[in-house]
Amino acid sequence: MKLKSKVALLTGANDGIGFATARLFVEEGAIVVITGRRREKGEQAIKELIRLSDNPDCAIFIESDISSIDDTNRIVETTIEKFGQLDILINCAASQIGGTIMDAKPEDYAAVFKVNITGYAFCAKAAIPYLLKSEAPAIVNVASLTGNIGIPDRTLYSVSKAGVIELTKCMACDFPKIRVNCVSPGFTASEAMMQGLASTGIPAEECAELISAGVLMKRMATTDEIANVIFFLASDLSSYITGVNIIADGGALCFGNYGSAFSNDPRLK
Repeated sequence: MKLKSKVALLTGANDGIGFATARLFVEEGAIVVITGRRREKGEQAIKELIRLSDNPDCAIFIESDISSIDDTNRIVETTIEKFGQLDILINCAASQIGGTIMDAKPEDYAAVFKVNITGYAFCAKAAIPYLLKSEAPAIVNVASLTGNIGIPDRTLYSVSKAGVIELTKCMACDFPKIRVNCVSPGFTASEAMMQGLASTGIPAEECAELISAGVLMKRMATTDEIANVIFFLASDLSSYITGVNIIADGGALCFGNYGSAFSNDPRLK
């Protein structure tokens, strides 16, 4: 097990990519601390993680809001008090509001940026003093394909995710003893995304097929596939990699036809 004896903190890991990553980390021997704003969802996630492990103490949930520096400090302090160490930080929480700058209200900027950028920085600030004590510390930030390209009707989210990519590079330069990397997932069939597609009035599977037309591999990623990339960057398998942004998008950017994916997305109609 490649993460045996490691303690990992994962924000926004109640479900989706974050939970898939927590599950993989537990399978690889890590102790995980997951955070989120929905207690019931977090407690369900912990039950599932414990079920997968022989260790009843393999995971804990901390209800929190990473946009609050008091909460991020409390998350890390609780982790250290309970486990005595911190080796890995996965910033996976996200806030998303659609629309252009003409649609955005002043408070919308704060709602998105305070989680997607400020929250990531707060978590890193609280974690770094303890990560520096680890023999192989790593931070992995989760951005998005949308932070690498221009897309319609997703301005605030896209700008925030572009900021995550730059935050990653700056932290890698500022803290060379910690490997800091980033993952930019493309279209991923997470629970939240499939619910969003279903809300369009068109069956989610049909929406997914329309969107996948703009992806070279003609399908969406599974959350497990994105978790595998995060695991790679968090583990010693990537021991000579820092400051990079891995775009895991099924070839959407390479294909250069992602515009058709967005034009076929009913949520943007």
